[in-house]
Amino acid sequence: MSKKKNPNAKRILIIGGSGFIGKNSIIKFTEYHLGDMLNMDKQESVLGIKTIYVELKYPILSEIRRFSPEYIIYLASLNEYECKDLKEAYKVNVEGLEKVLEELIDYDGLKKFIYVSDYKLYLPPIPFKEDNKIHTSNNYLKTKYAAERVCFKYINQFGMPIIIFRSSHIYGPYDKNPTDDITSFIESAYKYNSIHVYNNNVYDYLYITDFIKALIMSFDTLYTGILNIGTGQCYESVSIAKYISAKLQVKYVVDNNTVYNVYLNDISLAKDVLGVSSFTNINLGIDHLIEYYKYLKK
Repeated sequence: MSKKKNPNAKRILIIGGSGFIGKNSIIKFTEYHLGDMLNMDKQESVLGIKTIYVELKYPILSEIRRFSPEYIIYLASLNEYECKDLKEAYKVNVEGLEKVLEELIDYDGLKKFIYVSDYKLYLPPIPFKEDNKIHTSNNYLKTKYAAERVCFKYINQFGMPIIIFRSSHIYGPYDKNPTDDITSFIESAYKYNSIHVYNNNVYDYLYITDFIKALIMSFDTLYTGILNIGTGQCYESVSIAKYISAKLQVKYVVDNNTVYNVYLNDISLAKDVLGVSSFTNINLGIDHLIEYYKYLKK
């Protein structure tokens, strides 16, 4: 006798799913038995999930139709350090996204499209609200903002169910190119037996599992447009370094205690729209990440 199909099973396409956020998402979606998944990326597959290998600036549009996704999570993006060539960055971060959305214009099966942007776009006042003014002071931010404009084009002209997550600093396991202080400090502690704080930044840190919960919560909301994701709390780089140095018994050096940048999301709207209410304690999140690095060292 064949097994009955789970009526709540979802069909989830992750574009750019072999990186830090994608890998963690696939692991958690599998643990939660959310349904069928397809990964589209130029990197390795994750947990045996079917992966269509493709240059992300040239997504295989026929495969999207063939899989018939209900939910699409768009993570494909060059990071800040990979956007030196604006023309190339635009191809990956903007044109690839628009090709996918163009393919979905007459597709009736889409319930939610989630585009992951960045809260570094915001200008003060702090905490950042969704209607704050933005800046595009580097190539990475230029392409992220351009990608957001593409999303709004398809929301406004075609009524596509798109949410744009402007997320705070996400940290956790499997991050091969860390840009957050937490991961960088832990790596430095293991590699050099010391931590060096060059700039005392203040960030809103979100543990990866909390971000994934927000993704899942967004699947069936009717909300479209920009939504801030974060914890609503922030921490100085110096305090992070101090905690990690104590845990790993290494020294830390601070060049300057003066606060350099402050990044903090106002998450009032996310609380209303998604119902998010609790987050991983910062020290507990750091402890989890330290345990992950201990495991890697075995």
